[in-house]
Amino acid sequence: MKKTILVFVFSIFFLNAYSQDVLETVAKEVCSCVTAKSEQMKNLPAEKFQMELGLCIVSSYSSHEKDLTAKYGDVLGGEGVMEKLGRDIGFKMVTVCPDIMMSMVDDDIPELEEAKASELQGQVVEIKSEQFLNVVIKDASGRTHSLIMLTFFEGANLLIESKIKKNDKVSVEYWEQEFYDVKAKDFRYYKVVQSIKKI
Repeated sequence: MKKTILVFVFSIFFLNAYSQDVLETVAKEVCSCVTAKSEQMKNLPAEKFQMELGLCIVSSYSSHEKDLTAKYGDVLGGEGVMEKLGRDIGFKMVTVCPDIMMSMVDDDIPELEEAKASELQGQVVEIKSEQFLNVVIKDASGRTHSLIMLTFFEGANLLIESKIKKNDKVSVEYWEQEFYDVKAKDFRYYKVVQSIKKI
């Protein structure tokens, strides 16, 4: 999701502040980079926004690789090291450019709420290839749910390559979105698959 790392930053905001060091320099550079791209980044989709923010961080990291490696160890190869560095840079950005961070998080709140995933487990009743791939699943209570595949997601290949078939038991994460139904001539909510796996 768009700027998920930034939302997490606020949960650690009241932890002890880090000493003035390379992190502050990097945070200032990333803030400047984001400010310079603010107009271009304003209306970007989540994935492209994350990519642009990541490019700002990578650019600054490249300039201070030696100091950051001394502080964190192997950033690119160490397990969880890059994530920790990202969180620490985000934390520092809150103190360096709080207005930028706040505007990013404010813009993201509705999207995070809208994209909250629900989970469903059940048995595949039918897979229909229409304009969109449609998966019908029956849950433990006997209720059927119709879900559509709109975007690439974890496990999409299982459907694309017909590795999931009728009567298979599956676990699905989905979100609901309102779309216009041409046949019904009205808007209605659809369940959109976010991930699927066999169980």
